[in-house]
Amino acid sequence: MKEEWVIGLMLSLVGGGIVCWIFLKALRWWLGDSPKPRLSEGSKGVPPWITGVIERLFFTILIGLEVSAGPTAMIGWLGLKLATNWNHPDWKGKPNARTHALSALLGGLISMLFAMLGGLICAGTLEI
Repeated sequence: MKEEWVIGLMLSLVGGGIVCWIFLKALRWWLGDSPKPRLSEGSKGVPPWITGVIERLFFTILIGLEVSAGPTAMIGWLGLKLATNWNHPDWKGKPNARTHALSALLGGLISMLFAMLGGLICAGTLEI
């Protein structure tokens, strides 16, 4: 494995994970740190860190291999994640749901930024 790929993947997966976690903790603290709203009591969702690692790995590889539709796919993925439950009727009685969703969208943008930077390093386009 080339050195660029190791550095790019480490920046994306480790650096991106740490920065996203710190950003979301700080933002949600500033907003009042309400617990994540659930559609129903006792329901479990996919842990956000797993989603973040998988999306950063996938998009870092996509950008690293210089797939032309990579950036478009990244934005499409963010839109799909946000739209998944946006208009679900159960969210109407949970006022913190929109704030939490928008903070997650901002975290997703930071995650995609690290995937892009890591992919550019992997491709040799961005030298460090």
